[in-house]
Amino acid sequence: MVMDKKDRQILEVLQQDGRIAHTRLAEIVDLSAPAVLARVRKLEEQGIIQGYQAIVDPASVGNPLICYVGVTLVHHQREPLQQVSARIREFPQVLEAYHLTGSTDYLLKVAVPSIQALENFLMEELTIIPGVDKVHTSMVLSAIKTNGVVPVEVGEESSNGYHVMGNGR
Repeated sequence: MVMDKKDRQILEVLQQDGRIAHTRLAEIVDLSAPAVLARVRKLEEQGIIQGYQAIVDPASVGNPLICYVGVTLVHHQREPLQQVSARIREFPQVLEAYHLTGSTDYLLKVAVPSIQALENFLMEELTIIPGVDKVHTSMVLSAIKTNGVVPVEVGEESSNGYHVMGNGR
């Protein structure tokens, strides 16, 4: 799908406020509300907008310890990678997981209630997956930036306080 400037403005605003009313969004991007609704639906159907969700503070729900876990595998053939990926998806404490290039095969963002829970996860769940060779863990001391906005390259600022970034392409 080819996106125009209005689509990009819509994406920028929705990333900053996913609950904004379509009428307010229409004012910001200077379109009618029905036109905005049609564009949002099209962006959703095309998979550009992948969903909307509440962002929950892990500490408030009993998981204050955030860690990044690097996982290195013994083998790198397709089937073992698929099996490890499938197992990783099953762990509720894994918030995000990425298959990487380089010396580390996976990077996992994990939320757990305690160091003991982290140890249990690593020793009793993660490292027993066939093919896992090594894990290394880094604990988050403080969050500097989370839930960043994906740049959509628009390049102007609305008079209503919504900043749209980029170079105008």
